[in-house]
Amino acid sequence: MTTILIALLFFSIIIMIHELGHFLAAKAAGIYAEEFSIGMGPRLLKISGKETVYSLRLLPIGGYVRFLGEDEDSSEPRAFNNIKVWKRFLVVVSGPLMNLLLAVLLFNIAFLSFGVYEADMPVIKEVISGYPAEQAGLQAEDRIIEIGDMNVTQMEDNEAVESIRNFINDNGPKPFKITIKRDDQTLSYDIMPSLDEENKRWQIGFYFQPRIRKVSFFESIAMSFMQTYRIIGMMFVILKDLIFAGKGLGDVMGPIGIVTEIGRAAQAGIQQLLNLGIIITINLGIINLIPFPALDGGRLVLLIVEGVRGKPVDRNKEGLFNLIGFALLIILMIVVTYKDILKI
Repeated sequence: MTTILIALLFFSIIIMIHELGHFLAAKAAGIYAEEFSIGMGPRLLKISGKETVYSLRLLPIGGYVRFLGEDEDSSEPRAFNNIKVWKRFLVVVSGPLMNLLLAVLLFNIAFLSFGVYEADMPVIKEVISGYPAEQAGLQAEDRIIEIGDMNVTQMEDNEAVESIRNFINDNGPKPFKITIKRDDQTLSYDIMPSLDEENKRWQIGFYFQPRIRKVSFFESIAMSFMQTYRIIGMMFVILKDLIFAGKGLGDVMGPIGIVTEIGRAAQAGIQQLLNLGIIITINLGIINLIPFPALDGGRLVLLIVEGVRGKPVDRNKEGLFNLIGFALLIILMIVVTYKDILKI
């Protein structure tokens, strides 16, 4: 029960930040916001502002902003439908943009709090009991010199670690020799890797010894933007493979899967929770920009069409467009939720 509450609160905050982006941009553009709601369902509490009602609702599953003239025509000059197209465009795009800025903030918190893994050293930190590395005779503090026919002593630490990991996985089920330095001795061992069924990767069962470096505030800011940019690029590649090639469809996670992962991250500690928050908020931002009905990206397409034509899309057609998109999203949600249940 605690896990579910943490997950709902965690996910609601991320969605609330998304809606806050729409709200602040609308205020700046002079658009009349009728309600800003935290949560969904029956209203528990409301505070009436100068013109906006701020609500707290029963179900902690996100939130929304309701603008005058957003779903119906209004003669009010500050209604959403009467504001210039480019201003409405900025209001719509500000939600996903706020998610990406949240990722930058979370990265910054993580870097300043926990430091940066400057490089992994090709030194074994821990050998996992029962795995091939232990069975072969490897020990903690062993420094890897060679794996197979590849000498890693001339490589940078992070390059060496990546090369070792890739070699083990690419080598597959075939045995190989690993040469290590232990104190003043050079030793070689023959190892038969095992398959990690969950992650579909070959492994021998040890962890490398990380090296952590503290960073300054300004360095942290720069790194946060760079890491967010890098993950955005990775997300676009994943989405391209998913949409056009169907790759990774089995890995798509629904609400139950997200709750489970948030629960695991919370148990693992604040650093894991921050890392998961970064992935989820970037995911939410990027997915919302997909030009699909009922998503922010679909609304952006309609605004572009309106800008080109010089007049808005017919309300009935827009409603049908969004209804179809919403129905497809619900079907997708049911499918991924069913898959989540099967994985439990």
